[in-house]
Amino acid sequence: MESSAQVLEIHLISAQGLKRHTKNYAIVWVDPSTKLRTRIDRTGGENPTWNDKFLFKVSPNFLSGETSAVSVAIYAAGIIRDKLIGTVRILISTFLHTSPSSPMTSPAFAAFLIRSPSGEFFGTLNVGATVLNAFTGFQALNKASAIGYHELAGDNLAGKHRSANKSKATVRDVPESIPSDSPAHQLETSDSLMDQSITDVSLKQKVRKKKKKFWINLRQLHAICLSPQI
Repeated sequence: MESSAQVLEIHLISAQGLKRHTKNYAIVWVDPSTKLRTRIDRTGGENPTWNDKFLFKVSPNFLSGETSAVSVAIYAAGIIRDKLIGTVRILISTFLHTSPSSPMTSPAFAAFLIRSPSGEFFGTLNVGATVLNAFTGFQALNKASAIGYHELAGDNLAGKHRSANKSKATVRDVPESIPSDSPAHQLETSDSLMDQSITDVSLKQKVRKKKKKFWINLRQLHAICLSPQI
């Protein structure tokens, strides 16, 4: 890591009042070319809890800049398409009090209003942040500008949005994607691979009927296994 680089830790804790949306997750970034994603909260409903931390390699000028910001986008995971719920822009200058001569800070915590795609404010996002010592570990940031604690722990978080140098996707591009850990994505992938190898239309229809019958039988078998034994 460059000697002048600093490590900004962002802690996405939870959110409240997401207006009847369930199975929510958040995406956070400093540079839009590298976006990191939390886990999907499947139990909190309108009030999800993620408690996920992310590390960003930043410069001292970024930390002391008046307009430097961290962006967060909150989504509701869907079967076909994820829905953008709202966004938050966190100004570093109003959240952390740093200086080029002393960039390290104590952890700060705050609640930010969430802005809907239509421009209205609703709900709150609870965030923590601190600047860490860039010279104590964090070898993973030698090759990446940002990384989540999941990756540091060796977890492979399916569906995370890491677009560094591979895609210039913006926050409006993300809802077009289907999370790779969703059943819809897996079924869609198997369908596309099967369709590529079959050119006859009637044969396609037969295959799809067999697949539909297979899934019906599988659901019935699952229901029998879960039913109470007499």
